[in-house]
Amino acid sequence: MDFSFNRLDGSPCIELKGLRCINVILGRNGAGKSQLLRALDTEMVAKNETYRVSYVTPERAGTFRRDANVEVNTVNSARWAANTRRANQAPGFKAMSHLALRNAERAYLIKLEDSDARGKSFQRDCLDPISRMLSNVSISRGEMDFEFHSINGDAINADNLSSGESETISLASEVLSFLAAVDRSKLNVLLLDEPDVHQHPDLQGRFGQYLLEQVGNLEEEDRKKVVICIATHSTPLVCALASSDMTSIGTKEFDSNIVDLAKPTDNLRKVAPFFGHPLSLSLSRDPILILEGEDDERVWQQAARTSQGKIRLFPVLATSVGQQSELETFTDRMLKAIYDQPLAYSLRDGDKRNGTLSPTGCVERFRLQCYAIENILLTTECLAKMNVADWADFQAKTAKWITANVGHKAIPDLQALVASVDRFRHEKIKDIRHIIVAITGTKKPWEVVVGQALAGAIGTPSAPTDRFGLLTFIGADAARKLLHAV
Repeated sequence: MDFSFNRLDGSPCIELKGLRCINVILGRNGAGKSQLLRALDTEMVAKNETYRVSYVTPERAGTFRRDANVEVNTVNSARWAANTRRANQAPGFKAMSHLALRNAERAYLIKLEDSDARGKSFQRDCLDPISRMLSNVSISRGEMDFEFHSINGDAINADNLSSGESETISLASEVLSFLAAVDRSKLNVLLLDEPDVHQHPDLQGRFGQYLLEQVGNLEEEDRKKVVICIATHSTPLVCALASSDMTSIGTKEFDSNIVDLAKPTDNLRKVAPFFGHPLSLSLSRDPILILEGEDDERVWQQAARTSQGKIRLFPVLATSVGQQSELETFTDRMLKAIYDQPLAYSLRDGDKRNGTLSPTGCVERFRLQCYAIENILLTTECLAKMNVADWADFQAKTAKWITANVGHKAIPDLQALVASVDRFRHEKIKDIRHIIVAITGTKKPWEVVVGQALAGAIGTPSAPTDRFGLLTFIGADAARKLLHAV
């Protein structure tokens, strides 16, 4: 499904391609996401025979409580609420959300009249899911109005709700009211402009799950007639919604009114722990590091732990070189859509290849200057971590191990290793890496040895004279950026 409008005021047309039921529109500040939603609202209102549209502004002022003036104005003019709520900082917006929740309640009860109502209630089906989003507050049906209580059961006045609690209740009310009144003769479009405002990242993610749950509860014929468009910067919200096949995601660019939306890929799900973490605002200062395999991931996780916060990287695992390329391209696009100064890194195996790698947008790419991450195990620093004095000491220990393990299948590889002039720097040692550790007598796994050595290299010269030094095997550029070498 696509939206395409030749705008009434003659300005450039609007196109949203690849729409699904829930559509997330990303873009940096000033890219025009809000303008896009407002323009869609204007065009759809003018075509009300085709569209039923509800626009939710990002500036939702007021208190979530009953307001007689709102009710009177709504009764006197069918368009009053829709027109008023489009204004920035509409003072009665949340009072209108309160009325929307009451309308949702009325629609729910009317629907029950024509169905089997056993086991159903507005409290359980509609209000309890709202309460589950909130940590300290619950909402319930009172004798005269909706009531709020703390986790201890104490009554809370609507004026004393936190901004995040009030925002969440208001948004949930808007969603319930919109979905309760689906008109199958039209396309029902809900435009949510920055629904994450004033919400803690955890709450943003919960609201995303709530939205999926409510849309998922619709009858199939109703769901086919619903399109929700969300403009947001919220990474937890994006990643919560990305878990569903009902969702499409696209980016609004500065100079275009055309947004291409697509179903979330496996690449998004791989980087979702970074973008969707409740502390994503903090993690955004820890650049993504795309790695080629699980071994690399374990090594860099160990390095980060050992460094006690000096290595600030967020490892993301690719399962192949091909997927690493896809993740580099995807991460570049995703970061640019969210952050003003995006940065990420990617580290590939050497695999006997020479030369540097060009950046993929904001993703700086490096290639190990050895065959793979385990080859670093044979550097001067790692041997020292395993109580090996020097290469001659390792050769002697290896000879002793061979004598004690006559007939072992690894002996030819070990003999070739100790006889080599470059410590197998550009050769595959995956099959003997555990034996190398055993030869030294250390009890640590090889990943721990390498990770601890990486952390120990922080701040050291990135152009060492030791041709068998750790930073030589990593490469000067990667050492400067990943280990803050000088």
